[in-house]
This record gives sequence, C-alpha cells and structure tokens, in this order.
Amino acid sequence: MFDLDKYLADLILNCRSAFGKRLLYMGLQGSWLRGEAHENSDIDIMVILDRFSVRDMDTYRGILKEIGFFERSCGFICGKDEMKRWNPLEVCQLRHTTKDLVGDLADYLPPATREDEINYVKLSLGNLYHELCHRYIHADRDKNASRFRNTCKTVFYLIQNLHFLENGHFILTKKELKEAVSAEDRRVLELAELPDGFDFDQAFSALFAWCQSTFLRVEKLGQSEYPIRILTESETDAALSLAWKVFTEYESPDYAPEGTEEFRKALEDQAYLAGLRYYGAFDGEKLIGLLAIRVRQRHICFFFVDGEYHRRGIGTKLFRQLLKDFPGQTITLNSSPYGLPFYKALGFKETDGEQTVNGIRFTPMEYK
Repeated sequence: MFDLDKYLADLILNCRSAFGKRLLYMGLQGSWLRGEAHENSDIDIMVILDRFSVRDMDTYRGILKEIGFFERSCGFICGKDEMKRWNPLEVCQLRHTTKDLVGDLADYLPPATREDEINYVKLSLGNLYHELCHRYIHADRDKNASRFRNTCKTVFYLIQNLHFLENGHFILTKKELKEAVSAEDRRVLELAELPDGFDFDQAFSALFAWCQSTFLRVEKLGQSEYPIRILTESETDAALSLAWKVFTEYESPDYAPEGTEEFRKALEDQAYLAGLRYYGAFDGEKLIGLLAIRVRQRHICFFFVDGEYHRRGIGTKLFRQLLKDFPGQTITLNSSPYGLPFYKALGFKETDGEQTVNGIRFTPMEYK
C-alpha cells in the first residue's frame, strides 16, 4: 500500500542527509498533486540543488531506490543555475503545477511575462497541429487511431493555460477545468476518454477544427494594447484615486486597520508625494494601471492595476517601460504580502525579510 505522506517524508529526509545545505528546493507535481492518482501512478518530484553533477544523479537514483517504489519514481532534478536560465515560456506551468515541499520555487524561477505565457500556448498549439497533420498523412489509419486518445491527453495542459490567459484562473484538475471551460473546449477535453471503437473520423475532425479556431483565440490574446505614458501633473489625482481603490479592494486585508489608515495618510502627504514620476496604463481615456517611482532613489512607491484588468500583462508593461527609462539601475520597492508572487515573477528578490512600520507589513525587494 502506497502512502504518499510517508514517501515524501522519507524522500525529503534522505535528500537532506545526502545533499545537506545544497538541497534548495523540493516540490510535488503530477497526478498526486492534482488528486487524480491511482495506486500505480508515477510520483512526480521536482528537486533543485545549488549545483548539479552526474555524481548527484547517481546519489539521487540511489535514494529513490532505497525508499522504495523506484519503478514509479518520476520528476525532474537540476541545478540552481540551470533553473535560473530556464525557458521563461514554461515558468507559468511550473509555478502553478508544483506544490512547495522544501523551499519556495519562486525564488529560483527566471522572470516571465504574459507574453511568455502566450508564446507557451502558441508553441503547444503548433506542436499539436503539426502532430495531427503529420500522422494523419504519413501513418496508416489504425496506427493513427490507436494513438489519438493519448494525443488528446496533452490537450488538457493546452486548455489549462489557455483558460488561465483568458480568465485569470489556473485550474489544476481535469474535473474542475471541464466545469469551467466552454462547451467546445469541454468536448475536446473529453476526446481523451472516448471508449474503444470510437468514431475516429468524427473525433479527428473535431480536434482538427478546434486547433484551427484556437489559433485565432491565441492571436487575440496578444492584441490587447494598453498604452503606457508618463502622467501629467493634472492626472495625479486620478492616479492616487486608482491607488486607493486597488489597495482597499485587494491589499488592505493583508494589513491591520491602522495600516490602511497609514496608506491613506501617505496619499495625502505632499512631502511624501514630492519627487515622484507617475507612469500610467490606459484603456482609452481610462487610467487602469499605475507605477510611481521616486526618481532620485529609484524606489517604486505605488504599483497598482485596476482589478478589472488583472492578468492582462499591464503590470509587466508598466515595469518594462520603467526599465527602459532606468537601464541597468537597481530598482527597489516594498511589497505587500499580496504582491510578493507578482514581484518575484518580474525578477525582484527579497532583501531583508518582512517588516512592519506603522501597522503596514511589507517585504523590501530589489531588482538588479
């Protein structure tokens, strides 16, 4: 009888014993994380060491054999430097489909943007389309039909990420994803579950047509342009109103009541606001995103996006514009608990740990 909790405890203990402080991260992935595993499912574990060698591979292989269930062991192990230079197209998938067991995966992932996420979906869709066309033409019909349902299993990850880009919610399980997506996407997800003797022509045509229409969906994801520019003095009031709106709607629950009051005072303190440069993102005439930096210190004081426009890459666009104006310079900010994952994804690093000043909890961070 397989006991996941015992397996993970034994694996972590043995890895810590073998690698010591060199063990930086361990995480759970795959069907056991999604709650979809059966007794013989693979056990997907991600491991990051401070550096990685062939000898480390031998050591890890020995650990897996020692704790048992080696034939089902799976996953990925690498060095910190390799992970830091990983393809950013895969960062979104890694971030959302890995449960931290030791360490924080966000500390070792490279910066990634919404554009990277879109390109991940584009690449996955292109690979699927090519596979369908190539096998239909060059393989015999029986071979094509026998592999079709396995091909359809990979569509889950494509629709998972497509739904995230379109709706801002990354859904981990197949059951929940089916309930959330459109009827057309649901029919495609269900192609992997077709019974033996299914109508291959009908199923193939449905998936092929879905691929063709999805190319257009992905194209539209990259067409949402929200221009960025430095705000004029007359637009300052609108900027501060947006900052208050977003703070109270999304971030104030992270603070004690006095923290919210302190933020209100900051927005009214002319001395505090002096020397700020405001960058704004617009949807038509509407201000929807704000980044305010204290130019002399290169310290970001406000960084907010209207909640209606989350998950559209607006915060990333604002920050990219800032980097163009301050090339090669260190940028600092104080992150709320709510904002930490976003800033880490941009490439900011924690510097001094969490602090509390006047009831406001924050984590100092910097970007180099």
